Amino acid sequence: MIVPLGRPDSVAVNGVALLIRPAHMDDVEPMLALQAQAFNDKFTAAFGRKGAERGMAALVRTHRLGGPTTLQGMHVALLGERIVGTITMRTTDMRVEDGTAMEQAFLRELGTWGTMRAMHALSQLDHRIGRDEGYLTDVAVVEDLRRRGIAQAMLRYTMQLAHVAGKRRLGLYVSASNYKAIALYEQLEFEKQRVQRSWWSAFLLGERRWIYMVYTVQGLGIRN
Repeated sequence: MIVPLGRPDSVAVNGVALLIRPAHMDDVEPMLALQAQAFNDKFTAAFGRKGAERGMAALVRTHRLGGPTTLQGMHVALLGERIVGTITMRTTDMRVEDGTAMEQAFLRELGTWGTMRAMHALSQLDHRIGRDEGYLTDVAVVEDLRRRGIAQAMLRYTMQLAHVAGKRRLGLYVSASNYKAIALYEQLEFEKQRVQRSWWSAFLLGERRWIYMVYTVQGLGIRN
């Protein structure tokens, strides 16, 4: 589903308008490279300090084996042909991947122990998505273009997606120490709902406290 921004030219960087669209299979490698840079702590926890290359190969293989279904809910932001941001919105309406493709890809690239470690690390912030909810993950922008309005544009885009899909809320987890991200979400009217504490998360990701924030869609206009 493609939902156009209310004003597609409302965000421009260096005179180039930002385009946000669903991810394609050709986007997989640059999209994962961007996320590996933005979420270095998560990738290190999953694949080790020296295992980033093998981890990337395992994730790419997962998408190749699973096909377009694995890209459900994933969106990319582009300036020209360059992917400069990613965001994912999951809903219960999407077909759930059974994990077979990921397990096969991880076992081939990482071995048994590496697969166990990666799967455990990547599941630290698993969330049971509500029927009326759009759940956001992988909100990332390339380092050299941060604080240019790209993350805000992607979030507003998902607000429109949620509105069209009839969802009442958008939810996401953010590290309690990521003050800049929290400020952005609060600016867009996300509210702190609860805090998840985990010593495993502290050990693996370097952060014990994660804040679940919610944006209420129903009854609110989407400002562009």
